[in-house]
Amino acid sequence: MTTSSDAILQPKRAKHFRLAALMVSFSCLTVAITVLLQLLLVDHYAIAHASEQARLRLQQLSWQMRDSLDRTLDQAVRDVYLLSALPQVQRPADPAAVRQILENLQHYFSDYAWIGIADPNGKVLAATGGLLENRDVTARPWFHTGQQGVVAHDYHPALLLGQLLPRTSDPWRFVDIAGPIRNADGTLRGVLAIHLSWSWARSLARDLLTPAQRDIGAEIIVVRSDGVVLLGPNDMLEKRIATQSLTLAQQGKTGAITERWPDGCVYVTGYSQSGGSREHAALHWAVLVRQTEQAAMASAHQFEHRALWFSLLLAAVLACLAALLARRLAAPLKSLSGAIEGMAQAPDQARPEAIPPIGGFYEAEVLSDALRGLIRSERHHRVELEEMNAHLEETVAARTAELQGLLMRDVLTGLPNRRALLQALPEAMARAARLDRPCAVLFLDMDGFKQVNDTRGHEEGDELLRQFGSRILTCIRQTDMAARLAGDEFVVILEMLGGEPDAVAKADFLLSQLTRPFILSSGSVQVGASIGVALQMPHQVPDPARLLARADQAMYEAKRKGKSRVATAPVEAEPVAVR
Repeated sequence: MTTSSDAILQPKRAKHFRLAALMVSFSCLTVAITVLLQLLLVDHYAIAHASEQARLRLQQLSWQMRDSLDRTLDQAVRDVYLLSALPQVQRPADPAAVRQILENLQHYFSDYAWIGIADPNGKVLAATGGLLENRDVTARPWFHTGQQGVVAHDYHPALLLGQLLPRTSDPWRFVDIAGPIRNADGTLRGVLAIHLSWSWARSLARDLLTPAQRDIGAEIIVVRSDGVVLLGPNDMLEKRIATQSLTLAQQGKTGAITERWPDGCVYVTGYSQSGGSREHAALHWAVLVRQTEQAAMASAHQFEHRALWFSLLLAAVLACLAALLARRLAAPLKSLSGAIEGMAQAPDQARPEAIPPIGGFYEAEVLSDALRGLIRSERHHRVELEEMNAHLEETVAARTAELQGLLMRDVLTGLPNRRALLQALPEAMARAARLDRPCAVLFLDMDGFKQVNDTRGHEEGDELLRQFGSRILTCIRQTDMAARLAGDEFVVILEMLGGEPDAVAKADFLLSQLTRPFILSSGSVQVGASIGVALQMPHQVPDPARLLARADQAMYEAKRKGKSRVATAPVEAEPVAVR
């Protein structure tokens, strides 16, 4: 048979897609799926992150408003204690002199709308501006409750003073703080009252929200225990509301939720309750900070749209690059396949020289190598890959441990932070129970820090905090722990104590060291510390939050008694002993 007849008898090969076309199609499909999955993943985490950040932001605003309300009420309570202890007030022989004292205090605290002193029969002896002097106030609740101790009366409209005080755009509303004036023998000499103007709370809310936060609809709402709105949008003032966030806040909880309000809109709401663990001289208001869900998630939706357009652009660019890369990868294989096909047509004439040198990529060059060499190369690359993976895992583990350490450290002082404290305190209490040795918590608050920070600047204030924390660390054992809680507040955990005297002795030593001068760049400065001590006995049920709260209360008791001293929290329900 002739050559022509052989060619006729050969079956025709089925046509297949070219390698370049297959690679381009596969690359485009891979890019499309990858971009789609990436877009879905980014969208999911962006929405989740934005929601979490919005809740955290509103929760922090609620905390700040709550703390601001509590600080002002605490200041008013302290002022009542201070004024009632003055000899001129305890023996008001000259009403004009007493009035001058009260007006001096009102001058520095303009939110005190009225300060007055009534005798035991309810007659006003002296008052700021002379308002209500010689008037009978026995009908006022603060007069009767103030005879028993320092108390705070909830938000209420002005009755007697409303007609005497200057007229304003908003009607006068007060929060009353009253307390007894007694002789050294405990005889009641009168009642001192401070009427705190509600404009103070409006100012706090106005100053707390930045213009940007107000522009995106953030609102602060203060609600009384009966559900009546004391502060908030005008259409809600002095109206009763009922929301899930209000219920949670009135239960003493803090946090943030997404909920539907009575106006039909969905809001992200941060909530907390003022008053804390205070008793008589405290008002338990629910502090809600809300923002519409649409405004809270606006940045996430904007990011979502940008990510969509970026993903489409990225897909187009990657598709073009995939087409160019496919052509380049297929060219050497196309040349090699042509040479092999030519050799297959004439196997007797096949020579090594018939296969042209192939360049472009490594795989094409080693395609004709022996299987043994290929296996050796594959094993070599596998070992290298395993070593690289092991090194990468070690690097990731080291970096993870480093980041974990950073999360547990205060950036400014290098001491353990609140997170580390809350993790270490239960462990210390468990060891105390296991070893039958008490442990203690020292709650330290620097006295005079605000004055240093205001007069010498924040940089020197930060340096003072660093030196303060470092000095605490040098005064305790390695088995003890010192942590920075927040601001100028520090906490020390003492373990393996013999009893309360050991804890008090350590606190006294700390106090003596912390009152020594600190050397700053502008000169030396001397501050003090108010230290609250709370002891955890081995037989007591571990309650870290309660132990911290007891130490915190003892610290405030030390401040109330004159600062720069140590106060101990009683193990049982007894008055705090101040030294």
